[in-house]
Amino acid sequence: MKKIIYISLAIMALMLTGSCQHKGTIYDMPEGSALVSFPSEDAIISMVAEDGNKITVELWRGNTQGAASVAFDVEDNTGGVFTPAKRTFDFADGEGVAKVDFTYPDINKFGGEVFNITLKISDEKQVSPSGIDQMTITAQRKLTPKFIGTGVFYSDFFEEEWEQDIYNTIEAPNYYILPDCWVKGTNWTFTVNGSKVTMPANFDTGYLFGSAYGNVWIKSGEGVIEDGVAYLVVASYYLPAYYNYDFGGSFESFTPPAGFSF
Repeated sequence: MKKIIYISLAIMALMLTGSCQHKGTIYDMPEGSALVSFPSEDAIISMVAEDGNKITVELWRGNTQGAASVAFDVEDNTGGVFTPAKRTFDFADGEGVAKVDFTYPDINKFGGEVFNITLKISDEKQVSPSGIDQMTITAQRKLTPKFIGTGVFYSDFFEEEWEQDIYNTIEAPNYYILPDCWVKGTNWTFTVNGSKVTMPANFDTGYLFGSAYGNVWIKSGEGVIEDGVAYLVVASYYLPAYYNYDFGGSFESFTPPAGFSF
């Protein structure tokens, strides 16, 4: 892994040299710049018990001379669930990689929630010209699906119904998955607590309304279990790619297979 990292840093340095020579442009390296970069713009993390209730984020640097501390800002969309151990990436002299841990509560308290955190380097002068100054982390507890059976899904948007498989998960039995629901490749997920149904606040159904309009998204309302049926209340069907055009709200519903109850 270290070999890969240092090869990457070498490539980064070559890219910097190339950019300096392109069309006679001269690049003056900022004095004291660590020439840092995140490994990627996006990172997807599956949280497991073996991680000890933490995730680890890396920052790379091309200038490894001397010790350096590089501050970062956090856009926390987790409601404070994830807490950084510190707000700087600290490099020792000669070190090309620094790490920061984000801790979270007992993993057994999580269901299928998806959390997003965005990190951004505070001082742009510390970023390599070819580097990535911001990274968004998507974290979710690793879940093991368990097939329940086949029920019936009704879509008020399409005014149609069809047979629909349903799964829950071993780790979080009240977290449900409707695979390939509206379209192949898009799962509809929800959590049931008593008679209350909770869905993601906003999610992409995967259904393309038209090339000029983009996909239909759903803004969720308060779902409910009534007479054994899960009513997935929709506050709004809308098109983010087309001026947030709003079709209005309604509901989708799922009738579970015989012998199963939420």
